[in-house]
Amino acid sequence: MKRLTVGLATALLGAVVVLAGCASNNSSSSGGKGASGPSTVGNAKHSKPYKIALSLSYTGNDWQDEAANLVKAQAKTPPYDKDVQLRVDIAGADVTKQIQTLNNEISAGMDAIIVYPISPTALNATIEKACQKGIYVYAYDSLVTAPCAYNVHIDQYEWGIKSATWLAEQLGGKGQIADISGVPGTTVSTDRQQALKDVLTKYPNIQIAGTANGSWAQAQGKTAFQQIQSGHPQLDGIYAEAGCYAITQSLISGGKQPLPCAGEFTNGHHLYMLSPQVCQQAGIDPSNCVHLPSSSSGSPAYSGELAFINAVKLLEGQKIAHDTILPLPHFTTTDLDKMGAQAVGDNPAKGALVFPSSLVSNPGFFGDFWNPLVEQGIQGALSGSADKISDAKSCDEVDGCKTQDQLTFDKQHSGGN
Repeated sequence: MKRLTVGLATALLGAVVVLAGCASNNSSSSGGKGASGPSTVGNAKHSKPYKIALSLSYTGNDWQDEAANLVKAQAKTPPYDKDVQLRVDIAGADVTKQIQTLNNEISAGMDAIIVYPISPTALNATIEKACQKGIYVYAYDSLVTAPCAYNVHIDQYEWGIKSATWLAEQLGGKGQIADISGVPGTTVSTDRQQALKDVLTKYPNIQIAGTANGSWAQAQGKTAFQQIQSGHPQLDGIYAEAGCYAITQSLISGGKQPLPCAGEFTNGHHLYMLSPQVCQQAGIDPSNCVHLPSSSSGSPAYSGELAFINAVKLLEGQKIAHDTILPLPHFTTTDLDKMGAQAVGDNPAKGALVFPSSLVSNPGFFGDFWNPLVEQGIQGALSGSADKISDAKSCDEVDGCKTQDQLTFDKQHSGGN
């Protein structure tokens, strides 16, 4: 397995500009079930109902909203609906505001904080403060490097290697590509961008025509692509941390040929990857399916839900590894061709990779919302309502899931130490 990169030099730049909500919002799901006995962390005792904060940095894109919905849905599902009081805070994209929000959660006496961090390092002192007070801090998707914190994520460098390698091979090792990056300063985008550069060292006849920030959102991804395309009209392919759907839609509506796109796990993207014949067999309008040559890799939206589940286990006295590396969802157009109409459905627990528009109207919806590690189905992802479709399994029971006691970094990547 490729090790992870933190990109400390980039992260220390501090605040970034992304599509974000900057207001705070609190919600709770409470109950009165008594504890069978408190668990202990240091000098702190934790009794039911546990107070857990979902501490968001920025919001406003489909992935963040979906990930938050899954946490909310899990908090509404027995026994969590009685055992946990969930609080939701939104700090926005400013590091200082996220530190302030974390401090407010510490002062409020949270038992655990589930955090999407805007920086891997800038929050560390505040996280250590929380840990000293016996508060469990669990980061999801993007990493924090505070030794006491827990992390759950995929190997984002592997995401980039798989995506970039597919694109390079699809292009026959030559051509110009547009690079749509993600939120700067986060470990997610840092690792994906480094992986792209590393892959292209093996393909000297492929050039990056331009790089623009898409903030992991469809609209911004399309705008970023158009900025690159305006100066480089002869593009051959796209490496998009997000935006394959919106970019392809824009090209089609402009009467242009869709370009091979290595990108993210959104449903509109997956519909474009299906052939018209498969869509007709599955009862989907064939005009929505263009057989787009594509690679789709996911950064699971369920990572926050798993952080929530594991945080409760910690509060109950169970031992959890500090670092959980999730299986990387990945498939190509060729894989969908082999599956045929069986790829389309309403239940990922039964193998569905693509969801009909009649069920999921938002093309930016991320399809990697379920894994045997978690419990919530499609309604949990769509609306935050309880929709349990399975019992969560432990990491050692699920293929591709790995754990380690601490984060490890590989110096061959972008600035790891």
